[in-house]
Amino acid sequence: MAQPVKLQALLTATLLVAMIVSGCTRKVGVSANSTVAQNGTPNPNSMQTSAIETVIVATQSIAGIIPATGKILVPENSVASIGPVNAGRIVRLYAGQGSIVKKGQRLADLESADIDQAEADYLKALADYENARRSSVAEVKLAQANYDRTKFLYEKTITAGKNLQTAEHDLEVAKASAESSVNGTKAALTAARRHLLILGLKDSAIDSLATKPDLAAVFSLNSPIDGVVVERNASIGASVGTDANLFKIINISRVWVDANVFEKDLQRVRLGQQVRLTVPAFPGASFSGKVILVNSIVDPETRTVKVRTEVANPDGRLKPDMFANVEIITDVNRAAISIPKSAVLNDEGKTVVFVGEGNGYKKREVHVGIQNGDQVEIVEGLNAGDKVVVKGNYLLLQQSKPE
Repeated sequence: MAQPVKLQALLTATLLVAMIVSGCTRKVGVSANSTVAQNGTPNPNSMQTSAIETVIVATQSIAGIIPATGKILVPENSVASIGPVNAGRIVRLYAGQGSIVKKGQRLADLESADIDQAEADYLKALADYENARRSSVAEVKLAQANYDRTKFLYEKTITAGKNLQTAEHDLEVAKASAESSVNGTKAALTAARRHLLILGLKDSAIDSLATKPDLAAVFSLNSPIDGVVVERNASIGASVGTDANLFKIINISRVWVDANVFEKDLQRVRLGQQVRLTVPAFPGASFSGKVILVNSIVDPETRTVKVRTEVANPDGRLKPDMFANVEIITDVNRAAISIPKSAVLNDEGKTVVFVGEGNGYKKREVHVGIQNGDQVEIVEGLNAGDKVVVKGNYLLLQQSKPE
């Protein structure tokens, strides 16, 4: 029994020694880490090196931006509502919703009894003008001949001088009367022609009125712009008045984007600045434009101002009322040192990064400038070629703090 008791005591003593040695080892490790933290230069061997990622600092262009949200609109001059200027009945339709039309293209024909009267007025004005022109020419020609004859007789001392004066007076009166008559009838003709143009007749149709045997009470509605028909409120046989809007046409080859910019950012916004635009409908696609308007009114509820951008849209992908994400490019620094935003940390109010030096990483205070997306400009504290930690830097920051 004595031998087993001795063996058990020996095992117990060995286990106790091992526990004491292990405790001493852990205490030494903590002390070593604390010493590194106080120096502010963590050793990469004290953590898994796979948790740290670095990038090499280089100069590159970076642009400052103001992010905002907005909505796509049709420019005011690219919208047309078309209706008749005279009451009538629709007899033919040439375009429907979705039709692509050109400026001057015929959309519909309407007939109206009032067109007959307008055409008759034009023909009467045309006849009056032609009669006035011919009569004026004849009267002036007669007065000129009388003057020439009287002057010849006066030079031959056959007639008195007062007869020459009378002939000269009659010639001037004939010229003035002819000019007044022609101008008056020409003004009436111009007004009658303009009335027909307003009613929808083309120049070629008006010019042919004098030669065609009968008058047609039909006028056309034509598109005033290039674009696409988005609304048609017309059907054949319907009677419409002058207040009817039969067609709505829009041109979206260029669109506006009204974005809401906070008033604190207004000092950085200028007319002509470049703008990047994305829409949820086309992920990954980017559109470019320029600022064309900064509104003068601040929304009292949102404290924002409308900033309008004009964007080219030749393929028509941008649609009215789409929501858009806008980035107004305010500053461009073409020789900036920029790093990923993940490399920058806040250390008790100071902006710091960790830079690889030798076998460790050193905390360094920096001053930042322009921010754009996930990139930030460093205006002071880094040089090209420095190796900056972009992943694992938070662990380094915690290690650098004294316990």
